[in-house]
Amino acid sequence: MLAIDTSTISNDLANVVCRVESDGDLGADFCDRLTRSLAQLFDLAAAACSDEDRASFDRILIRVAPAATEDARLFLSDRLADAAAPPRGILIALANDDVTVARPILRRSPALGEDDLVEIARARGPGHMGAIAERPDLTYRITDVLVLRGDDEVRRVVAGNLGAPVSDKSFARLSLQAKGDTLIEARLVRRADLPDVVIRFLVENGSSSARQALAGREPDRPRRDLSCGTVPIRAAEDGWLDAYDFEAAAVVIPRIPPTRGQLDAFIRRLAQADHFAEVVHVLAHSTRLRLDTMKHLLVSLDTEPFAVIARALSLRNETVLELLATGPWLHRLDGRNRDAAVTFYRNTAPEDATERLRHWVDQEANG
Repeated sequence: MLAIDTSTISNDLANVVCRVESDGDLGADFCDRLTRSLAQLFDLAAAACSDEDRASFDRILIRVAPAATEDARLFLSDRLADAAAPPRGILIALANDDVTVARPILRRSPALGEDDLVEIARARGPGHMGAIAERPDLTYRITDVLVLRGDDEVRRVVAGNLGAPVSDKSFARLSLQAKGDTLIEARLVRRADLPDVVIRFLVENGSSSARQALAGREPDRPRRDLSCGTVPIRAAEDGWLDAYDFEAAAVVIPRIPPTRGQLDAFIRRLAQADHFAEVVHVLAHSTRLRLDTMKHLLVSLDTEPFAVIARALSLRNETVLELLATGPWLHRLDGRNRDAAVTFYRNTAPEDATERLRHWVDQEANG
């Protein structure tokens, strides 16, 4: 292994710092060559670098790398990606560069912490999130951001990363996408950490191959139990409900109209005014389901039970659309979720919906 003369490196770096910080126009070719040279030098000297040397690398690279070609920046990114303690400023700059340049660092760098990755995932696009999703050291907080803010492809990558920890709320989002996405479905069924509710969901809504793959893993619980498909993640979803004063909203109950036709217009007006807590009270009172159950029905990513209730109460299509954009659902649901809910609502026969609702009410009455 080559011996590194750290004193010579320190002197040379100090001279280069003076040059790049005093010269207003360094030239693209100079920046390109210097970026490559420093990438190779740091690769060799990283273990022997002092904090002062590392700061000098940072000051130079922050100045010259942005003016270098994409190939040179990628060369630098690849050299820094495996370093335990790379120059911090250029590391973050490269991680936020074009995704081609950023990918090695986003996928491999041990120097990027949870806060760094969350911030990059929130600030950048699906390409950066997809690269982060391939990391072997993800945390629940990171995967939640990727799953809930990413696109379909990002979620496919997360589902296929068997070492990535996935929270219940992210599993709920992934399982909903699996309804129409055979690739993510196939990746989910290979995971050993599927919650019971996701297994049931995939068995009931998935393809024949998914059912076959999950044979023997389905929990032995009643298939028609409301809690199986509608309140899988109560603890995680409680945070979405904290902003609403359900006790004060109870004043709406005496104002509930007596007929179904009037009820639809009443609920629609509440939804249009974003009176979410009042909507919850009205639907709970009208269905005779518990208030706590209705809270979670109207925050859950599984919108099928809501569609059943809307059909059983003879709510109109426009009212359903308003409700799907009210309260937490304004932020939690995307176009796919809303389309699925409306489609299920339209395809459910009123008598079937009424029978299912009656069954849920009986279940709650019987504890």
